[in-house]
Amino acid sequence: MQNSARNAYRPSVISRRNALELAFGLMLGASSGPRLAIAQSEPCPRNIGTHNMMVVGTRSVFLSHLPMFEGLCADKMHFETEHRFQVILEAIFAEPRTKRDITESYKQDRLQHLDTRMYTLHPKDEFALAEIFSSPGSGTPRRTFRGEVFRGHLERRPNSLILPDAIVQIKRVVYKHEFDPKDKRPENLEYILFGTPNELFLAHRIAVPGDFDQILPVRVTGQQFSEADLSQGLRVVVPGRTNTSSSRLQKGQDSTVQLLLTNGETRNTTLQPALELYFEESELAIPPSLSRDTQEERDAGFRH
Repeated sequence: MQNSARNAYRPSVISRRNALELAFGLMLGASSGPRLAIAQSEPCPRNIGTHNMMVVGTRSVFLSHLPMFEGLCADKMHFETEHRFQVILEAIFAEPRTKRDITESYKQDRLQHLDTRMYTLHPKDEFALAEIFSSPGSGTPRRTFRGEVFRGHLERRPNSLILPDAIVQIKRVVYKHEFDPKDKRPENLEYILFGTPNELFLAHRIAVPGDFDQILPVRVTGQQFSEADLSQGLRVVVPGRTNTSSSRLQKGQDSTVQLLLTNGETRNTTLQPALELYFEESELAIPPSLSRDTQEERDAGFRH
């Protein structure tokens, strides 16, 4: 494959941003009844789509879906977009023909490019995210889909295609949440702790439009976790810290937090955050901002 093809996100792949621009353009530019009717005739909420994901981890691979809100359905009971879920998965990558595990190729690339914070996955299959964690009819949950992995953000430049064709095999669902218009913004900053005993991450728990997405590595002092402890994401509350992007945890800000264990126990512990791997807030607004960066995004170095 030519370097020019490897170093840029290919135009034939429609990003979430391009799809949104197409949808909003259809509705806002509609000057005739039939054209507007096409936009309004789609089912709401939508379910089937291409679900791009952030990729983190070198001990194991974790995928974090890039969510959105967009707007409400007419019933005011659902957000209309197929991206209305926060989902974290543990997975491996396999070669499509031989089914050989090629996860190590991603891990080695990441270790060789430690200055690159973002790695992303573009699924080649369209599907409903709910298929991953609920059985469709009498079947079983979806456990595989085809995709390609990029060094960098696949919707932004520069990026490099490092795995052009892989079967994503889902090992487990770490965390899942469908956004509900009735949900309220938590008063205190909250995260989901996930990973392996030797490599831990925090993902900000997203609740409402105008929220923010963030993933960062973390160390937890005075607390050891087993694989069983981390089989599902553990909820973390940061008391006394407002749930806003400007108050989010960042490198060098050791914080005492409340860790909500799976047995219902609450334990105080200290987190030592490292440099954040991903931060996004403009795409979580209603309507999402497709090109303008917020001040927090600019300051953090995550421009669109």
